[in-house]
Amino acid sequence: MDTRFKTLALAGLFGLMSIGQAQASSLDSMKDKAGDMLSGGGSGEGTSLLSTLSSGSFNPGSLTNLTGVISYCQENGYLDSTADVAKNQVMEQLGVSSEPTDDSDYQQGLSGILQGEDQTFNLASLGDQVGEKACGMVADKAMSFVGG
Repeated sequence: MDTRFKTLALAGLFGLMSIGQAQASSLDSMKDKAGDMLSGGGSGEGTSLLSTLSSGSFNPGSLTNLTGVISYCQENGYLDSTADVAKNQVMEQLGVSSEPTDDSDYQQGLSGILQGEDQTFNLASLGDQVGEKACGMVADKAMSFVGG
């Protein structure tokens, strides 16, 4: 009887150990996925956008679109009011004193569509972390584009 109890206890112990390993493996997998999301991985468009913006090779299709994208980013909480400086400088470059709401490029930007020379990115399709990172890069690009 004592041997049977030891065998059952040992089997139970091995079972618990395998569950612990499975959970650790699952946690590692979740950690890797979270890291991918934060770095822009896991979303082909997010990775491509962040890569393009960080390389410095992105040239905005129009300043009005850039203004709309900055407004989109602010409305979605990705940029705070300090981004108004970038937006105002872009509008000054355009020679307008208010947001060009009747412009189609602005409207696309306002819906999260960032236009480049031969590229279009939909910020609305990105997760929050990637969207926030992309919006910060867009604001930086706007400042450098207008000489700020």
